Amino acid sequence: MSTLFLTSPNVKGAEVTAAQSLLKDLGYYSGKMDAVYGEQTAAATKAAKWDLGYAQKNINSTFDQTLVMFLLGNKKPTLLMKRRAGIRHNKSTVGDKALHVASGYIGVREQPAGSNKVMFSEWYGMTGPWCLMFLTYCFVKAGSKSFIKGSKYAYCPYLLTDAKASRNGLRVIPKTDARTGDIVLFDWNRDGTADHVGIVVMPPAKKKATFTTIEGNTSGTNPSDGGMVATMSRVTSDVIAFVRVSN
Repeated sequence: MSTLFLTSPNVKGAEVTAAQSLLKDLGYYSGKMDAVYGEQTAAATKAAKWDLGYAQKNINSTFDQTLVMFLLGNKKPTLLMKRRAGIRHNKSTVGDKALHVASGYIGVREQPAGSNKVMFSEWYGMTGPWCLMFLTYCFVKAGSKSFIKGSKYAYCPYLLTDAKASRNGLRVIPKTDARTGDIVLFDWNRDGTADHVGIVVMPPAKKKATFTTIEGNTSGTNPSDGGMVATMSRVTSDVIAFVRVSN
């Protein structure tokens, strides 16, 4: 088959359908069989490569014959790939897995701009600010029992309330204990209300206030309604809470 890439405009055709079908059969793809190699198909490709033990630098959106052979069992992973896969599956927390899911959607935007219409809000069943719907999608796909499609969670203050009460597998943690895969809630106005949410990529280091996240419905000019999934640099002074998910 031809090598498929994430391009603009998107690649379309029977080979994309075949790729989607294989990824769907193996549990990586849950979107429409639309013969379009878009963001969701690319994310499924990345997830498959992560599971197979590809090196981090090679976990990209390229779907090729080598990947097909691995997925069908016609080509065996190398010992190094098996070792990577074993480490990833045996040591990953649910937060790590959710972060992995989130990383596959960087660059996804709502269409049209300003509409709050995006695959995550459509999946959740609600049109509105979708930063937490994006996070809920990622944790559900990671196998978390704390998040439920259509009911838990779409509103940041509700998640914070449960975390403060240590309910539903959520708990607030000190910023000094924050780690990769934890949830971070922001309070831009310092009014005690959680305005926005993300997942921690690189936690704040000792004596440093900056850290890195992946967030939905954000941008460099509008942190809470920017309309895209992006990697962001944040400061701890804007944080109302770090939250750890245990299940």
